[in-house]
Formats: sequence, structure tokens, C-alpha cells
Amino acid sequence: MPAEAASISTPIVADEALFTALNDFLSNLPADSGFYTVKADKATEFIIEKTPFIVDVRSQAEWDKDGYIEGAAHMPFSDFLTSLDQLPAEKDAPILIYCASGHRGGMALMALRLLGYTDVTNLNGGLNAWKTAQLPVMGWIDWPTTMAEFIASLPADQGFYSTSTAKVNEMLVETPPFIVDVREPAEVEAGYIEGSINIPIRDLLKNLDKLPAQDQKIIITCASGHRGSLGMMALRLLGYTDVVNINGGINAWKKAELPLVEGLPAAATAGTAPAVDAARLAYLDAYLTNLPDAGFGSVKAPDLNVEIGAGTVPFLLDVRSQAEWDDKGHVEGAVLVPVIDLPANLTQLPTDKAAPVVVLCASGHRGAMAQMYLQALGYTNVRNLNGGMNAWIAAELPVVK
Repeated sequence: MPAEAASISTPIVADEALFTALNDFLSNLPADSGFYTVKADKATEFIIEKTPFIVDVRSQAEWDKDGYIEGAAHMPFSDFLTSLDQLPAEKDAPILIYCASGHRGGMALMALRLLGYTDVTNLNGGLNAWKTAQLPVMGWIDWPTTMAEFIASLPADQGFYSTSTAKVNEMLVETPPFIVDVREPAEVEAGYIEGSINIPIRDLLKNLDKLPAQDQKIIITCASGHRGSLGMMALRLLGYTDVVNINGGINAWKKAELPLVEGLPAAATAGTAPAVDAARLAYLDAYLTNLPDAGFGSVKAPDLNVEIGAGTVPFLLDVRSQAEWDDKGHVEGAVLVPVIDLPANLTQLPTDKAAPVVVLCASGHRGAMAQMYLQALGYTNVRNLNGGMNAWIAAELPVVK
């Protein structure tokens, strides 16, 4: 134990009444009740028992970005004392205050108790602790966890939600599916699959009214499969249950010598957009809208090879299966983590989340999904190998077997 503090002198204060009030408050903080705080793991019980008026004192930006506790009144800390008219009229009404970590909440609690509110409690650890306790948050999605669950449950027997050009061609004869081409109009003009509609990837989620019902079959395509995979994943995360991406995209369609129609398809007919989670829609739409101009976040095999040859070697994450790795070989230096095992093997990734990472699979489909997941984890420099290992081998670049 440290030595007891020595008394230096009697403090001189200009406002004796304020000093007395503050001293009385601090001297009488109840240790047995957490100094007027409640821990997150006890908060649900506290709310059920006391039904408090809940006050969120974080900023508007924090409220929008990180969500809020259901039923909370938003009284930002900077405007707190000029917003007291939002509080219950009865000063003995139970009030629960929270911020992000507990710091601002503590000051707001002190102000209210000094103003005569007699039953004010601060959420210990704030909204951060609430989330750690896995309690419900409105207007916020735990994207790392949500995407981890999606990635870990990808069905290998369904091509990880992809389909082949041959299967799509069969469907066109039997029961033509709803096909969304997410390329740019200039790309589409050179040839599109008959019956497609064109919604560029950055606009996909702004046009949900142009898509069929959430339980209907939707096929996405792009040039190589990269954008199509991102679009498929975004739609499935919004609740669409039967969306697949054409493996290899229009490039694979051309390689199979299947027919294309030149020009632009007819404009899609607008209907009624489905009700989807607003927080999910906002995040996913922002993600697709802000895809970079350079390859929409992908890198071509020859360009990656040049980077590696120049000494700029990114972390190469290969998300294929062990069997594919053994059969086709791999890029020198790559680390194998099959896509469905990725959430359980994050320790194999760079600890520096600004480190350059290139994800690769066979065609680019799985790589794009892994890329979106890594970016949700906070990795800021992630690209997907366009066309995957197939494109690397086709370019006759070095392979280790």
C-alpha cells in the first residue's frame, strides 16, 4: 500500500457552496452499489426491474456508426445540460446513462445528481461493455461475427454459392433465370447473356426494387466473377436466399463459346423493394458504392507477378482446399487457409492490418468473399486475385508443386 497522502494546506476555493456540494457527493459515493454504476452483465436485469429512462450521451456520429440501446433518448454530451427537458419531470425517476466507455456517462451522472436527480446510474464500460456482453444493439451489426458465420457456413457442395456456365446455359433453355449483369454499361455493350438486366455493382443495392422476391432464383455475373461474388454475398447478407454467381463470369461464358447479345439490355422494371435491415443495407451499399476504380479491389495475375518481381511481396492468402493446392500447385510464399476455415485461423494473418494482402482461390469467387470478410475485420489493403489461380496458370506464371 502507498503511504497516506500528507496534508499540504487548506485549499482556497472561490465558491464554498460548490466545493461543499462536490465534496459531499464524492465523499458519499456508495461503494456497495458500484459507485452509482451497473455492469453490463447485470444491465438487463437492472432494466427489467427498474424500467429506467435510458440516456445516450455519445455524439451523433457515434450513434449512427455504432448503434444504440433500444429505447434510449439521444442527448449528446456537448448539449446535455441544455437538453434536460427531455428527462422525466419527476427527479426520483430511475435514469440509466451510457456513453462509449463510461467516462462521459460518469460526468453526466454527477451533473444530474448534483441537480437533484436521486436515482441516476451509469452503465459501467458504456456501450462497448454492452456489446462485449453480447446484448442487443439497434442500428448496428457486428460485421466481423456476421461475416465469419457466413464464410464458415459456405456450402462446398453448392460451389460456395456459385454456378457454372454450362448449368446457366441449360437453365436458359428450360426455365430462364433472373440474371443480373453487374458490369459497367460500356462492358455490357460488347455482349451480355440474353435476358439479363444490367445494374452496375456500385448501384446494385440501390435497385432492390428491380430484383425478384428474396426467395427467388437470382444469378449474378460480371467479367471474371470478382464483382459477381461481392454482389452475391451482399444480397445473401440482406436475406436473399437463392443467389449464385457465375463462376468465371462472362470471360468463362465466352471461353465456353456460348452466345452473347450485343448492345444494352432493356431497362429493368421497377417493383417494390423488400423490407431489409436498414443497418445492413447501409453498410453493404457503402461497401459496394466505394469499391475502388482499380479493378474494383482486384489485381490481375501479370500485375501481381510484376509486383512480386519488384520486391513488393504482399501476404498471399490462398483460400482453396488442400486438394486444389496439391493438384494445381500454388504461388510461391502463399499461405493456405481454406475459405470455410478462415474465421478459425485468423492468427495466420498479418498482425499489422495495414499490411498488403492478396487473396486467391481458383477463379476469384471465394477470394472476393474472403476479401470482404478481411476488410470487415479492419484490414485496409486487401485485394483479390482476378481470375484466381486459373488466371495465374493461364498467364504461364511460376507455380510451386
